[in-house]
Amino acid sequence: MKGVISALLLFLLFSPPVHGIKVPELDLNLAENEYAISFLPLKSGEVAVLHLAAGDNYLINTGPRSQVRELYYYLDQININEIKAVIITEQAEIYEDTLLKLRKKYSIAEIMAGASFSEPLMEAETAGLKSLKEGDRYRLSPELDLEVIHDGNEKQEGLDFSLTFFNHRFLWLSSQSKHAEGVFMTKPLKNVNIVKIPLHSKTECISDPLIKHIDPQTALLYRSKEKLLNGDLLEAINEAWIDLYLTGQHGLITIKFNKSNYEVLTFEQDDGAFKEQPNES
Repeated sequence: MKGVISALLLFLLFSPPVHGIKVPELDLNLAENEYAISFLPLKSGEVAVLHLAAGDNYLINTGPRSQVRELYYYLDQININEIKAVIITEQAEIYEDTLLKLRKKYSIAEIMAGASFSEPLMEAETAGLKSLKEGDRYRLSPELDLEVIHDGNEKQEGLDFSLTFFNHRFLWLSSQSKHAEGVFMTKPLKNVNIVKIPLHSKTECISDPLIKHIDPQTALLYRSKEKLLNGDLLEAINEAWIDLYLTGQHGLITIKFNKSNYEVLTFEQDDGAFKEQPNES
């Protein structure tokens, strides 16, 4: 099994109450040659934050407006005061009303989305829009590059991209179709360390050939404790000796990268999870 450092965050500091809730505050302490990505355990949607050492933050998806207080909670937890841009990974993750609220609160200057599904965002004029197409590359910092692997417009497809940082490569998969898998199998993905696996339903799973093609060290799934995982998927991940993390089991998950390695930081869900307060609108 390829090595990966797993650590439990052992420090809890309390920030001022937000909406009547005390928020456990996490300080990632990013050095100059580091970056991190945090996966937020929202009730629905696949939402993450990309943290750059210079202080820029990129929000990946937003979740629906009904969850905006929960989103605020986790953004407060990881000390997010401004967001440079929002990356939308699929049509089902477009929530124009949420984007409008976030734009005002976090001074968002840009929305990035797959060209195949970005038309509604153009019409809404929520912020400056950058359409991402397959093969596009963007330099987010001198050390961090975003590459669009696939921009799918078929059923159960979306924006699939990788983040390359020194010798590390993180792959965010949104698409889960035979067509998309065929595209992935033609791409050089052997240097991927970590993959975020899409899971549109419990009857589907990433195929064994694709797992072997990517050959990651670590995999992450947005999945609640209540939803059962596909048995074939679990078996394939176990047989490939891949470390698996689930937001529903591990709560807030942050992966922190430096030049030579990375570590997975988990924050226990029972301690740090958002809890809806009674009698709130």
